[in-house]
Amino acid sequence: MSYQKELLDELSFAARRTGTALAAILSDAGRKSAREVVDLAHEGRELVAGTLRARADELRRRR
Repeated sequence: MSYQKELLDELSFAARRTGTALAAILSDAGRKSAREVVDLAHEGRELVAGTLRARADELRRRR
């Protein structure tokens, strides 16, 4: 029985270590993805603002 308990304890510990490592990897990936989404949103706002300014300039020139 002691051998089985030791084996189960080792397997449990290995599973916790693996779970912790996977959580860290996913957390890092999540942070990187979130930063990329924020950067893309910022670039999108800049593009829209530039387009609106160009359109406003074009309308002013036509008057």
